Amino acid sequence: PGVSCVSLANGAVWRCNHRPVFSPALRRAAAAGSGTAAPIKDRSIPYAASCKVPSPRISSEGRTTCTPWRWARSTIRRGKDMCAMATGGNNMDGDRRKEHARAVRAVPLKLVMVSKGGGGAMDSACKEWADKISRYATFSEIVVKTNPKNAKEPKAQMEGEGERVMKHVDARDYVVLVDERGRDLTSEKLAALVAGASDNGYQGIVFAIGGPFGHGTAVRARADAQVKLSSMVMNHQVARIVLLEQVYRAWTILRGEPYHH
Repeated sequence: PGVSCVSLANGAVWRCNHRPVFSPALRRAAAAGSGTAAPIKDRSIPYAASCKVPSPRISSEGRTTCTPWRWARSTIRRGKDMCAMATGGNNMDGDRRKEHARAVRAVPLKLVMVSKGGGGAMDSACKEWADKISRYATFSEIVVKTNPKNAKEPKAQMEGEGERVMKHVDARDYVVLVDERGRDLTSEKLAALVAGASDNGYQGIVFAIGGPFGHGTAVRARADAQVKLSSMVMNHQVARIVLLEQVYRAWTILRGEPYHH
């Protein structure tokens, strides 16, 4: 069961675990009992699908000599599914991409981060994502030095860092804090947040990553939204690259491009 056999002119038996689709010539030969025709290749399946295939016939040797229509139809359906899987599922979630795609006014994006620096390797990796984001909107990164006032108390350190962060925030910016106590967003919801900031007339979007002790009071008071990248605590450089990838993903969602599945 599940294996088709065809007698060839030289007496050999042709086998295929996925039942083949036969040409009209083979069906005529099978009906006549000659068994001398060969099955057509996969590229002829669309033509064969338009033909009415007769019921299976058994040769004198007990071998199946033609394929019923339902087998041809299932072969075509399996071929479409395999094609979709081979392309990473792009054919399967096309409707889903269209659902989230929309026209968005591109506003400048800015990442303000309190950090000591991530080193050459991390900066190089982040630059790749920053360049990808720049295809859709103007993007820039600003690094604020950790503990600029050399304060000994964590609260004083946060306030000093917050003052430096606020220098890079404009009154017309939409400010998004990356904070472990923020909202847990899906990639689609982050895309909606980016689009919403543009729709509401903001002139830019600022993503802020705080220092080791968090964000200062002034920054929290200015924030329009707070989001978290994970329930786990992340190194600032790890949070940086995760955020950049998610911002790029958000733009591909808004454009309906086959990156997000």
